[in-house]
Amino acid sequence: MTVTVAALGIAATGTALAQSCVNAREQSAFELRALQTHLMVGALSCGMGDRYNAFVTRWQSDLAGAHRNLSGYFNRAFGSRGQNQLNEYITSLANAQSQESIRQGSHFCGRIGPMFEQVSALRNAAELTTASAGASLPLAFDVRPCDIRSANQGQNQPRR
Repeated sequence: MTVTVAALGIAATGTALAQSCVNAREQSAFELRALQTHLMVGALSCGMGDRYNAFVTRWQSDLAGAHRNLSGYFNRAFGSRGQNQLNEYITSLANAQSQESIRQGSHFCGRIGPMFEQVSALRNAAELTTASAGASLPLAFDVRPCDIRSANQGQNQPRR
């Protein structure tokens, strides 16, 4: 389930829309937050709190860095409303993950256990980033990568 920007109650101004693309660090932060939230919902729904606590303890610094990157994104995209929009996003993400667990019913806990095993076997932050991206979890926010153009791109264009 994807919640659009409008559903979050975000007033989209031209400036906010122009700034709302995400860089690579921010994309990874959205993906890691989705993984963290998915595991949190799994911990609460399936009685795996000890496994979630181990995940958070082990990756505390990476999770904090992801949160800083998300804060930076929301502050850049929404200015003085950034913190409120971040809070709304985190709530929407948790709600989306919770709805997904309800939709999956009894299969959810059967799937979350192996996910905890996968993240507990990760050896470093690069593997955590790869696992977060590979999990393909709902982000509860439409994110698009920023269009990065090389400095030489315009130089090879034919002149009119």
